[in-house]
Amino acid sequence: MEPHPPCPAALEPPLSSLEFARLTRLAARLPHRWIVSPRRRRFLFLVLAAPGFAAVFATPLHQNLALMLLGFVAFAAAWIFRRRTERVFTRAEAAALWPPPLLSTLETPTHA
Repeated sequence: MEPHPPCPAALEPPLSSLEFARLTRLAARLPHRWIVSPRRRRFLFLVLAAPGFAAVFATPLHQNLALMLLGFVAFAAAWIFRRRTERVFTRAEAAALWPPPLLSTLETPTHA
C-alpha cells in the first residue's frame, strides 16, 4: 500500500513578511466569521461572485453588452480575490498561525 502524499501546504516555505502582512490586512478588513474556515471562505467567494454571475446570465434578457462585460469583470474580480487569498490562508493554517484564538476564550478563565 502506498503512503499518502504530503500536504502541498506542508511542502511550501513558511509565510513571507509580505504574505503575513496580507493575512493581517485581510483579517482586519473582512468579518472574522466569514474567513475562519475554508468552507466559509468558499461561501464568501460565492457571495462575491453572485452579482457578476447574475449579470452575465441576465444579459440575454436585457440585451445589454455593457451589463455582460460588467458581470464578467465582477466575476473575475471575485475569482482573483479567491486565488490570491486562499493560498495565504492555507499556508497560515499549515504554520499554525490561522485561525487566531478568539479573544473571549483567552480572557475567560477555565474552571475545574
